[in-house]
Amino acid sequence: MICKCGGVLNVIRVETPPKHLSKQEKLVYSRLCDVECLNCEKIYYSQPFDDGNRLNIAKDLRRGGD
Repeated sequence: MICKCGGVLNVIRVETPPKHLSKQEKLVYSRLCDVECLNCEKIYYSQPFDDGNRLNIAKDLRRGGD
């Protein structure tokens, strides 16, 4: 993520999913985070962290990466 000033945004806090959710519901819960610009030190609150998406599927590079 990039700040309006062009600096890189660093995650400083990530929301914890509510305790009443099941393990499955926690996997798809859309967490929010707070980020701070490493250049101008501006803080942006309640930014999307993972949108409830699961981990990205990675290529199996052992097969040549195709």
